[in-house]
Amino acid sequence: MTWFLLISIGLYVVLMGLFGIGFFRLKTFAAQNGKPKTKFTLIIPFRNEEENLPALMQSISKLKYPEKLIEILFVNDASEDASVTVIQKFILKRKPKDWSLIDNERKSSSPKKDAITLAISRAKHDWICTTDADCTLSENLLKNLDTFIQNNPSKLIAGPVLALPDNRFFISHYQLLESLTLAGVTMGAFGMGKPLMCNGAHLAYKKAAFEAVNGFEGNDHIASGDDLFLLEKMQAAFPGKVHFLKNKTQVVYTMAEKKWSAVVQQRVRWAAKTTGSKNIFSKVTGVVVLAANVSLLILFWMLFQSESGVFFLILIILKWGADEIFLYQINAFFKREIHWVYLRLMAFLYPVLTTYIAVRALFGSYKWKGRTFKK
Repeated sequence: MTWFLLISIGLYVVLMGLFGIGFFRLKTFAAQNGKPKTKFTLIIPFRNEEENLPALMQSISKLKYPEKLIEILFVNDASEDASVTVIQKFILKRKPKDWSLIDNERKSSSPKKDAITLAISRAKHDWICTTDADCTLSENLLKNLDTFIQNNPSKLIAGPVLALPDNRFFISHYQLLESLTLAGVTMGAFGMGKPLMCNGAHLAYKKAAFEAVNGFEGNDHIASGDDLFLLEKMQAAFPGKVHFLKNKTQVVYTMAEKKWSAVVQQRVRWAAKTTGSKNIFSKVTGVVVLAANVSLLILFWMLFQSESGVFFLILIILKWGADEIFLYQINAFFKREIHWVYLRLMAFLYPVLTTYIAVRALFGSYKWKGRTFKK
């Protein structure tokens, strides 16, 4: 047992160090002024998002990019609330150019992939952008993407997504801290030349490239993963043309969940898709992270049950130290406010949630937008 604890924590510390190095190696993209050229189709699948859609649409209307170069496609996935009415009223009142609302056509076990595939088949422009209905976009998002595309041969470009916390509650700060960590790991992996994940809430790719890899074919039996599996396909088909746009203003913000049950369901959904990944590095990373968090739970218990308490305490400090150094490194880039109390609470809660979510993802089901899905 002692050797398992030592090896798992040791591998985790090395892995986080590698991600940290990769983060520094990934070049920061400096925003530039120039004439916009790229035409984008922005696709937003939605289901029961009447509360979040107004903020998203406001952020879209404030994008600093020529309207004539943007097409907006909202795809209604059988919403049961007033989402459609909210969009229709906004369009009627603001009269934005080239905004359309279409209904999803279910063809697989993945409603979201069906929605995106349908929208792409109707898209007028060469570059596809996807986001989620519970997000808000940075005003320079398309401007920066355009400049990046003009200067870098690209087929797929990922970007950072951070949770937008409600300052009153730990639950929202937990999600901010976790989103910072995930953004850092994502960028670190790209910097290492081994992309292992991205987020569909901030993703852009060429329509022709999507069609060349047959879209989501082969993984549309898995409900989520419109981002992960497409990244793997694109990386295999177009090496050197899959990028991450590292810029602190190039952020998509997603609303934090308000209930712990919703946080768990969301994380189970994320974890469930990774079991279908073909990326060996991704699988190794998942095993190392899970083993380290299980080890931390064991260490908490053994700390007061053994005469080797000092040794176990050192391993706990190593794990916590690796996490905090990495998190502060990432936050030095994004400059979000982190309260030390929340950071300490997360250190205790995270291994419990991670272990529970992994078990649920492997053996259970999850709910998503009022529907139940199996792994």
